[in-house]
Amino acid sequence: MFRGSVLSIAACTLVSSSAVLGSARKAEPLARLAIWQGSWKEMVRTMETPYSHAASVSSHSTCSWTPDHGYMLCEYARDTGDPKQLIAADHLSIFTYDDSAKSYKHLGVSKEYKTLEEMARIDGNVWHYTYQLPVGGGKMLDLRDSYEFVNANRRITRIEVSSDGGKHWVLMSESLDTRIR
Repeated sequence: MFRGSVLSIAACTLVSSSAVLGSARKAEPLARLAIWQGSWKEMVRTMETPYSHAASVSSHSTCSWTPDHGYMLCEYARDTGDPKQLIAADHLSIFTYDDSAKSYKHLGVSKEYKTLEEMARIDGNVWHYTYQLPVGGGKMLDLRDSYEFVNANRRITRIEVSSDGGKHWVLMSESLDTRIR
């Protein structure tokens, strides 16, 4: 009887251990979002384009997990700059992993433009996503953002714009981002 109890306990332990390992494996893609976590200080260099003015502005972002670790929330705020810029720097990004589609999702929320939802693509240590913003008169601009994580505490962010459907791209801004905690 004692031997039976020990075998039952061992079997239950193995079943629960494999369930934990299975859920840990399932969480692995979502865990990649941790690279965003923390407070970041950013020095943004905006280029002179038809949609932006040349300037250097400081900004910051704060990224953290939701309480149940299902989403990474990043709030971006500019510290200084031209409030008349077409592309607003103040916004909220929500990242998650879609198990069924096997892809990362990004939702961008801003007070100044329509909410954006797109798939994020990861190439090594570079995260990319593309989206469109209206410029008036029914015209849309194509934008593509890239976030290159140079190391655990450094990131280079680039935003490019195209007004011809993606045939030609112009660098609109570039920033060097440093994790401060």
